[in-house]
Amino acid sequence: MNMQKITTQEPANTFADRIKVLIQRVGSVTEIARMCGFSEGVVRSWRDGNTDPSRARCVTLAKTLGISLVWLVAGEGSIQADNIASGEELPNAEASASRHRSKLRTAADTLHASGMAMDPNRLNTALRILQSELDLAESRLTLADNADMLADLYEILGPGGSDVDATAMVAFNQRLHERVKRGRQAAA
Repeated sequence: MNMQKITTQEPANTFADRIKVLIQRVGSVTEIARMCGFSEGVVRSWRDGNTDPSRARCVTLAKTLGISLVWLVAGEGSIQADNIASGEELPNAEASASRHRSKLRTAADTLHASGMAMDPNRLNTALRILQSELDLAESRLTLADNADMLADLYEILGPGGSDVDATAMVAFNQRLHERVKRGRQAAA
């Protein structure tokens, strides 16, 4: 379902109000949850004003839905992200889903090239961890830019994602930190 460009000021005084606006524009709690990789219960809890999301989840919502993080968190300014041209519509669910499938395909291709059989649950865990790390670092790098890091993380998680090598995880975080730092220097 298309998220339409805002043409009128909508009341969005609380975070719950802003989530309701997003639900109305995207189409459903289910669709927001699916697009962002959250559970429906979490999105409903935000909508009902029972809980607020973490910073990383706010970043994920803003990036996935193409909305302003400032509007989402503080209710200030326009809902539109600054990088969207004024005549453009906000991204729709199909475009976002396509981007996520593309990222997943890139990661799967990297894993396949390395000769690994892919465990979807393990890959999903690796995707969420890497996305969270990138969000917390406020990095402009995308999952698609880091398919090799995703493959490394997938391997570190081990079968079932329960046999994590702590030393390998520390080394992974150091490599990711260096990559994020290089990305920031290149952007400056």
